Amino acid sequence: MDYKADIFKYSGLGWLLWRFRPDGLYGFNYHRIGDPADTQYDPNLFSCSAEQFETHLKFYKQNFDVVSTKELIALMRNDTPIKERLAVITFDDGYHDNYQYAYPLLKAANVPATFFIATDFIDNPSVPWWDEVAWLLKNTQVSSALLNKWQLPIKWPELPETEKIRVMLRYIKQNHRVTMPDKLAMLRQACGIDENEVTMSQSLFMDWNMLREVIANGVSIGSQTCSHQILSHLEEEQQEKEIINSKLRLEEQLGSTINTFAYPVGGEHTYNQTTMNLLRKSGYQLAFTFLHNYCTNLLENRFELPRFSVDNQCSVGDLKYNVSKNMFNHRLSPFSKDNHLSGLYQDK
Repeated sequence: MDYKADIFKYSGLGWLLWRFRPDGLYGFNYHRIGDPADTQYDPNLFSCSAEQFETHLKFYKQNFDVVSTKELIALMRNDTPIKERLAVITFDDGYHDNYQYAYPLLKAANVPATFFIATDFIDNPSVPWWDEVAWLLKNTQVSSALLNKWQLPIKWPELPETEKIRVMLRYIKQNHRVTMPDKLAMLRQACGIDENEVTMSQSLFMDWNMLREVIANGVSIGSQTCSHQILSHLEEEQQEKEIINSKLRLEEQLGSTINTFAYPVGGEHTYNQTTMNLLRKSGYQLAFTFLHNYCTNLLENRFELPRFSVDNQCSVGDLKYNVSKNMFNHRLSPFSKDNHLSGLYQDK
């Protein structure tokens, strides 16, 4: 039993922590907008519906000063202390529904956001590796031999479909000993599927004209590599190609300097010091992770900026809960004089 979660849930501490959340930068990241029941691929990628996203935007405007990545870069270069509650809104991967649903709502609300793009999915439309995994699990039966070899849960057959996809992707992301193409080949073989059988009826991702339109109307564009591979699993030369070539391709097509980056997958083990050195060398100014926290010093954390992942048809209440829960989990006591909540009872 998670006693910490129970204490947080029933004590009213979440409401208190939200009300007195510290000044700093809070990042909120989305993947897909829409109905997860409508996709033949990974349903877990849907952050919320279009209607929910519209309420999210109102919530951000009421509770934060929503800033663009361009403004963040200016603050970082000047080493400006953050003395207010800032929010930055980002989207990863570049799915078509970001253009179809999120972009019109962002434009109507006059809220800045950044779309992070993996360029190979535009130049060579295909099913990305995580969506291919989901398709295989939805449409085939994985052989018991592979399940045993990969040490997946004994109760695998009884798991709900969405949980099977989560578990399989978690294994694939964590297994750094085998290349991504080889892991996919092994899974296809275990499912009895040929490489060319997983196809798309239409592109899942935005095209260059869509990106040119959104960038002309207040949305910033950043890089998420060329092929969206986990960078820490690659040799330095491969990382360099992913980081530099995606930047050059975006700048060539969009006529705009690309100086922000989001790590594919984004957890603490998905990039390394080599990655950050390459980003600095390549001219990037900021890089975003999926470390759930807030940031008070942009200059010190410029290549490890945290973001909260918005998932599972997230409501406004869920957004508040996720931020407050993180603050609770990262501090032994909210009343400590040695943390960011030392001014808890000050009137802010």
